[in-house]
Amino acid sequence: MKIIYNNIGNNYNRTRCADERILSSLLRLLNLPVGALIADIGAGTGNYSYELAKLGYLVHALEPSEKMLEQKLEHPNLTWHGGFAEAMPFASDCYDGVICTMATHHFSSLEDAFSEMRRILAPRGRLVVFTADPREVDDDCWLKEYFSPQFKLACDVQPERDRVIAMAESIFCANVTISRFPLPHDLKDGFFYSAWRYPEKYLQDEFRKGISCFAICDGDPTDSAVKKLGADLQNGTWDKKHGDVREREYYNGGYYFFSIGK
Repeated sequence: MKIIYNNIGNNYNRTRCADERILSSLLRLLNLPVGALIADIGAGTGNYSYELAKLGYLVHALEPSEKMLEQKLEHPNLTWHGGFAEAMPFASDCYDGVICTMATHHFSSLEDAFSEMRRILAPRGRLVVFTADPREVDDDCWLKEYFSPQFKLACDVQPERDRVIAMAESIFCANVTISRFPLPHDLKDGFFYSAWRYPEKYLQDEFRKGISCFAICDGDPTDSAVKKLGADLQNGTWDKKHGDVREREYYNGGYYFFSIGK
């Protein structure tokens, strides 16, 4: 896993809060009783690990970034481990469920990570992944226009959905269940497309610093894009061209869940 989040500031938990609809989808797809043992791979600061722990699940969170671990959320049901998805410090066949939210694009080898996820799952255990294929975003997406370097990077690091699914099915020798996740306008978890209805958020340094593609494309590409977006919002150009987005409740950003059993 590339430790990109070591370059992100100390306010990650302000912009990357667990969203109740994402949490609800994780719970529905895991379909596990309270008290079950769950591993959260690439857990960040533990936004979803913490919420699962609060509900009574026993959670082991795995995260390689020192910066994220410095900001980690604590709970009696939550145990933290430093390490990489491709070589997990966990015993085989012991977890009732494994989750991975918005982290697969940071793995150095997705194939190795999936193999490790299968290894640590108990028989009849279930993996649930929340990720995205940016190529699936709606054609009228204004983020592609203003933040094209970041969009290109997202396409470079996040493999096509069909490739991800084929790889998981090959490794698990089972069928994947896919659940698309249209983005609600009031998401609490501030990932790349989360503020699709509120372009003003992308002018905020703190908001952008919680998003990996901005951390990588920092400097001139981002500064120029932010300057143009700010000017177009001020002079009305953005609203004239994209203002109908402000009336929508949901937007297709290419995000989806997939789950698969062992």
